[in-house]
Amino acid sequence: MENHAVNLQDKIQKLIDQYTLDKKRLEELESKNKQLTEENSQLFTQIEASGTASGELDAKYKALQNEYDMLQNRYNELQNMLAGFESIAEGAIQKIDSIFPLVDNGN
Repeated sequence: MENHAVNLQDKIQKLIDQYTLDKKRLEELESKNKQLTEENSQLFTQIEASGTASGELDAKYKALQNEYDMLQNRYNELQNMLAGFESIAEGAIQKIDSIFPLVDNGN
């Protein structure tokens, strides 16, 4: 009978030891879970901030693209105007040359 009591006591001690180890491991895992949850929360916050910044950058890019297009159109208009002025100037020079022929360098 005493042998059964010792065996029972050993089994109970093993169960207590196992419970203690399991409880300690559970506490470690809970701590790790809490840490990972906090890290996830921070990552989600960063992702949301990045998405917001990305949206703002997209809006700024579109505004700059529109401004660029407007300036490009204005540049093309000015180029066309300049070409017109050059044409008028060339015509005027030809008329002046026809009215006043070039004087030879020797005379």
